[in-house]
Amino acid sequence: MRRKRTAILVSAISAVMIAAGVLVTVQMIDRFGLWSLAAQFQSFRVSVDNQSDYDLSSMETGVVTSGSAGGVTGDASKDELGTTLHSGRRITIRPQLSLSGEGGIYLKYTDPRKPDAPVTIGVCSYTESLSGYSKVTIKNDAIEVEENCS
Repeated sequence: MRRKRTAILVSAISAVMIAAGVLVTVQMIDRFGLWSLAAQFQSFRVSVDNQSDYDLSSMETGVVTSGSAGGVTGDASKDELGTTLHSGRRITIRPQLSLSGEGGIYLKYTDPRKPDAPVTIGVCSYTESLSGYSKVTIKNDAIEVEENCS
């Protein structure tokens, strides 16, 4: 009976020690910014923050590559998002793209102020593996892109 109590006590202490170790590890990762380091190696994603006064629609991500004559071609791979990004909202897109070789990634959307002229911006200027992330902030008169892709 005494051995059973000792085994239970050792198991409980071990569980508490493991939980404490996990909490300390998570805090250290957060403190030194290692989350962003790990995010570079995940499948590509783009976070879009709509800080404009308008709802954005017809959102599409895609890959641009160099054509045989050196020109840029955008028909390599694309993924259309079928929802509208309302003003003041944020969305994270994990596009299903494919790439052979090297290229870049773009984001295209329609601004209701100019419905006949979709806005296209580069969200990853160079990639070989479609990994990492980009953060896009869309304002009424400016677009900010922070890219960390590879």
